Amino acid sequence: MSGLSRSDVEKILSRYFVKGERSEDIFLASEPELDVDVTIVSQILEQDMHDPDFIIFKHFVDPSTTILDVGANFGYSATSIWKSGSKASVVSFEPIGGFSSILSALGDRVNRTGRWKIFGRKRFEHQTMGVSDREGEITFHTSVINGRIHSALTTASASPDIPSYVCNTFNYVEAYIGEINSFKMHSFTARVTTIDGWIASGISKLKSQKIVAIKIDVEGYEGHVLGGASDLLERDKPLVLAECGHVTQRVIREAFDHGYVFGERIHDQLVVSVEPTKNVNGFFIHPDMVPYYNRIGLMSGVVRRGLGS
Repeated sequence: MSGLSRSDVEKILSRYFVKGERSEDIFLASEPELDVDVTIVSQILEQDMHDPDFIIFKHFVDPSTTILDVGANFGYSATSIWKSGSKASVVSFEPIGGFSSILSALGDRVNRTGRWKIFGRKRFEHQTMGVSDREGEITFHTSVINGRIHSALTTASASPDIPSYVCNTFNYVEAYIGEINSFKMHSFTARVTTIDGWIASGISKLKSQKIVAIKIDVEGYEGHVLGGASDLLERDKPLVLAECGHVTQRVIREAFDHGYVFGERIHDQLVVSVEPTKNVNGFFIHPDMVPYYNRIGLMSGVVRRGLGS
């Protein structure tokens, strides 16, 4: 018997998010198993980048800078940033408490091992919390596939774009699982902070470094993350990589309100575009940063795609 189809999963998501159903056939009330354990750390440190778009981080080679990783999962985004060639430190945010031990093990490896430690600097921190546009606690929703939780498919949105969620689900399944034999949703409550609130707090040793980029992958909640980062967007004007951010209206509004424009990846560089990319990840570039990006090789001149260039 073949696994569940896209239509099957879309119906389950519609029942859960649109109709508000919580029946046992689509909702798991008990704590699900994780899909990985601490042994994954060695694997992700040795594997290639999980996403070709992460190649653009190779240009951030100043070890005194920081990249924020919002929606860390078990750390594959952080390791992909370093696999690109970046020497920036990474601060990861992940609300699922079960992944804290894995992210701690990752930190132990990269902060204490000579191969990964750069110029004696601490290179990685993780925060067991979500990121939003306000401080407090919120409810997260995550997929349980074949009996295991898959935090790459976790959202704080109570009404995510279901076709996009289905697409992301099957992209993930094809890459890591194979097929879906069972699919349920699970909800949990976790603490959230704002990027600006985290920077203003005293809980991080890396927050005082210049933040050069933010990667956001939170299944439709990316706009809320940027909504809580206004001070940072004004001060440091970091590069923003947001999954599906180029088609999410709040992401576009938050970015454009701070003077950002669309970006598109061409090989290992970015160009400015008047139109959103057709790729999964949306890039946003602040024009004030273009001279710096030119110097470090992230951009080779300003090419405005869509304007006949």
